Amino acid sequence: MKKPPKSGGKSPWPLKLDLKMKLSLLLLITVTFVMQANSSYSQKTKITLDLGNTTVEEVIDEIEANTEFKFIFSTKTVDLKRKVSINVRKATIKRVLQILFTSRDILYDIEDRKILLKKKEVNQAVSSPEPTPKIEGKTIQFQVSGSIRDKDGQPLPGASIVEKGTTNGTQSDFDGNYVMAVANGNAVLIVSYIGYATKEVSVNGQSVLNVELEESAAGLEEVVVVGYGTMKKADLTGSVSQVKTETLEAVPVYNMEQALKVGAAGVRVSQNSGAPGSRIEVRIRGGNSMIGDNQPLYVVDGFPVTGGINFLNPSDIESVDILKDASATAIYGSRGANGVVIITSKKGVKGQDSKIEVNSYFGMQEAINRYDLLDAKEYATIANEWLKNEGLDPFFDPSTVENPGTDWWDAIFRVAPVNNNTVTFSGSSEKGRYSISGNYFDQEGIIENSGVQRGSVRLNLDQELKSWLKMGVNLQLSRRERNSVPVDNGNRGNSLLSAAASAPPTLPIYDESGLPTRIEQAYNFGSADMRNPIIWTLRKNRTFANSVLANANFDVTFTPELSFKTLVGLQYANNTNETFIPIIYNNDRGSASESNSYSNSFLTENVLTYSKLFNEKHSVNVIGGATYQTNMNRNSGISVSGFANNITENYELAAAESIGNPYSGYSDWTLASFLSRVNYSFDGKYMFTASVRADGSSRFGDEHKWGYFPSGAIAWRVSDEPFLEENKIINNLKLRASYGITGNTALNPYQSLDRLSSVKYIYGNQTDVIGFVPSGISNSSLKWETTGQLDVGFDLNILQDRLRFVFDYYKKNTKDLLASVPLPPTVGFGSILRNLGEIQNSGIELSVDADILKGDFQWDVSAQFSANKNEVIKLAGDSDIFGAGQGAVWPSANIARVGEPLGAFYGLREDGLDENGFIKYQDLSGPDGVPDGIINALDRVILGSYHPDFIYGLTSNFSYKGLELNVSLEGVQGNELFNATNGTHLNSFQRGNNQFTDIIGNYWTEENPNPDAKYPKISSATQITVSERFIEDASYLRIRSMRLAYNLPVQEFGLKGIDMAQIYVSGTNLFTFTNYTGLDPEANTRGTDSSNVSDRLRFGHDQSSYPNAKIYAVGLKFRF
Repeated sequence: MKKPPKSGGKSPWPLKLDLKMKLSLLLLITVTFVMQANSSYSQKTKITLDLGNTTVEEVIDEIEANTEFKFIFSTKTVDLKRKVSINVRKATIKRVLQILFTSRDILYDIEDRKILLKKKEVNQAVSSPEPTPKIEGKTIQFQVSGSIRDKDGQPLPGASIVEKGTTNGTQSDFDGNYVMAVANGNAVLIVSYIGYATKEVSVNGQSVLNVELEESAAGLEEVVVVGYGTMKKADLTGSVSQVKTETLEAVPVYNMEQALKVGAAGVRVSQNSGAPGSRIEVRIRGGNSMIGDNQPLYVVDGFPVTGGINFLNPSDIESVDILKDASATAIYGSRGANGVVIITSKKGVKGQDSKIEVNSYFGMQEAINRYDLLDAKEYATIANEWLKNEGLDPFFDPSTVENPGTDWWDAIFRVAPVNNNTVTFSGSSEKGRYSISGNYFDQEGIIENSGVQRGSVRLNLDQELKSWLKMGVNLQLSRRERNSVPVDNGNRGNSLLSAAASAPPTLPIYDESGLPTRIEQAYNFGSADMRNPIIWTLRKNRTFANSVLANANFDVTFTPELSFKTLVGLQYANNTNETFIPIIYNNDRGSASESNSYSNSFLTENVLTYSKLFNEKHSVNVIGGATYQTNMNRNSGISVSGFANNITENYELAAAESIGNPYSGYSDWTLASFLSRVNYSFDGKYMFTASVRADGSSRFGDEHKWGYFPSGAIAWRVSDEPFLEENKIINNLKLRASYGITGNTALNPYQSLDRLSSVKYIYGNQTDVIGFVPSGISNSSLKWETTGQLDVGFDLNILQDRLRFVFDYYKKNTKDLLASVPLPPTVGFGSILRNLGEIQNSGIELSVDADILKGDFQWDVSAQFSANKNEVIKLAGDSDIFGAGQGAVWPSANIARVGEPLGAFYGLREDGLDENGFIKYQDLSGPDGVPDGIINALDRVILGSYHPDFIYGLTSNFSYKGLELNVSLEGVQGNELFNATNGTHLNSFQRGNNQFTDIIGNYWTEENPNPDAKYPKISSATQITVSERFIEDASYLRIRSMRLAYNLPVQEFGLKGIDMAQIYVSGTNLFTFTNYTGLDPEANTRGTDSSNVSDRLRFGHDQSSYPNAKIYAVGLKFRF
């Protein structure tokens, strides 16, 4: 008999846990430790009050400030100005309420932390039979009862129900239920609740009448998160947009940035590539910097993150607030120039029982578009034409070529699945609340060997430690895995998609031995750098990423007016990338690499807040504080080549023959800040905001280490003035104006210092000698890029708040732009970093929200329109700066020039075809500014711009009883793209690559020497360059998403314990309307975060881009 292993030995049954099982186990352990049973808060809590000759309102405020009790009542029911005196010590809430409302016509109900105050009903005061009651002289003949709930089925306690045309009314209880008597069965009930739209309902003889209320679209009482605090939407003086949770969850996306596409005016979101997990560009009111980060600052649960936010699960997000103007962003100083996106994750709700919510969907994906390539016969015809023009014999007999030949597109593309599963636990205990979620996302790419996976866990805890001390904990854990294949920016055969488009359809995918056909060796007219696209799918390029975002905050309440908050947080990220190129053919050697990067960021914030209402008219809120944040980055890596086989892949690098030089790096920076803001409001009509922040950065030299960023804003609520108070059309009108200065560090650490780098050199036959040489010249005069922004706008609600407008005009100038400036060769350095220019962005934004239909059939629409003009105002010496070349046959295609948009397209203009069938170019200038008969760089002109004239979006929501239909559109108008893909596949077969079908019948021939032919002579002598031929209008309108959902009537089904259940089907990227001839008008394959100005200028390039995917999904969401 086999003995069990000794302690410390290896178990014969090893436990193997994959990513899903690990996340499930971690989530189970977390829930086990956190969930607590509720007990009676009202019985245990003791209250001490000593207040003389004060109002009932002040007593209620004092109780709410020092306990977790929340009062629910109608201001028409409770006399808040009544003077009272109360002196109790360690009394229960019941005793306090008895003192406050003795001998009054107010009843109170206590349920845990909620206290409902309502008026006594007539029949409740009657102790003996009385005649039938009357309402305003009419005898009551009908009784109606029911419940008041929101659209998710949650009860609304304290809702007001009034019979129209009378003073007869009641309020709903804690469960949202009500009972009331009305004059007759034809009565009309007016139902209202704070934060919800008032609704009129006809009784129509029904004895049971359930009412569902919708959140008020006006949202004036809605709380908006701003820097280091919150404000009511009605009190805002700056430009702030809010993206709703429903918008975030409507589209199945991996990166939450993609969900911001529709929902906020002035925000342009573009995906550089359709590859899962690829880079997302977010621009708020245009880009400001040539080499600095143009992405907005993301603040997640109070922590300003460094880097992207692809670790977040969109289903975990409660709200997204986008700060756009300087009044809103200046409080973030040197990181606010590009806008600020404040993300708040979901938290538990006080007084809420434990809830479990499940949200899951599964979908299938396919490419939104495909290339129309030549089939086998067409390819043979073009190839023979090329050979004829080269003076060679034809290779193909078109009559023997079998059609359609090999479809290389089908060889690399697939229909791919995507699924997302989120489970959320939330609830509260006596003194705390919690929300915990686990998520698993898995998206396979539509191209073979690509895809992304993410597992995440989120934890939010809020706990009252003392009556004056509260603590909060926020934790985000994420594990991501991404498989990539080279697709973007390829030409001929050096990337998978370009190789598939280049491959001759006359050749098979595999040869007789079962290996990928070596297409580069098949024909004497084919490009030698073509490759079989299958070889790219056999390679490995995989990235693992682990991230932690955690913070703890403590709130100390000194008095009801004065509080202090301190926050300590940590962001950690670790990334590992591994590559392996296998041995496929006999002469292959194979290669592999491993690289690692590690970063962490530590943050501490301390903010003191004073808030006070004086004389019921003067409202003041003042904050002051200090923050300190550090960031450290390390990286290392090694590459090898020369394997004997593919067995060990990249897991045994020592098995390789050649080992490259290892590398490593380190950098860090520190940012210390002091900040203050004052908000003042008089009578809710006249508002003023002022803020200032001082930032000290380690990235700058001693001369400019500190930057100062002030702002100011004013607002006037015109609709509260006497001359508009009685206006039946205008419900809300607020005018706003602001100006402020924000900044951008815009440079990597140590750029203000002299820098050295190591080199290896071999002298003669000696061994390697290691030394250090200067690699960068210092510039202690480097200073902050600063952006001054003016904003004026208005908020307007009309027709009982059913039509709402938000308009803004802005103008922002970014000065002291940082960029590399070339140096004379005698200096010994190629360039130096300097402050040298100015960029301006100006434009308008308009948001329109409309409630078109109400009732059983509801229809609301939200639309956004934004127009931004980008212009280079100043460059050092007014000298042009050119973008880097595209590769292959392309020179620079972009330029920075004063008076033009940054990165405008720049090239030659064509003038038809010459007598030999080759492209002619226009002679537009020479050394003296006049045509000189020579075509060269002096003849290049501005050809267009990647920056659009305007962008727009539309979201339409329909609902009928339990059915919901959501449709979302997005559009971009007036932008161009550089279609570099056509340089390979519409170049008249210059290098033997397969061509797009548009060339058939549209090229110059000796038999038909048409100078206006669309394409030049089929020949290796055909030369192309950047010209208007490749600059295309990329305007488009896209049906971003459609979602049809059905909310199951769980109450009617008798499903006890289930609050809501919804099933839905959705489609994403369903239709795109555009004249652009490439795969996707959204492409921007050269988008980069590089600090090299030449690389950054390559806006709007599309070279063999990974196409976006259509997604068809079905999902289920329920809560119990």
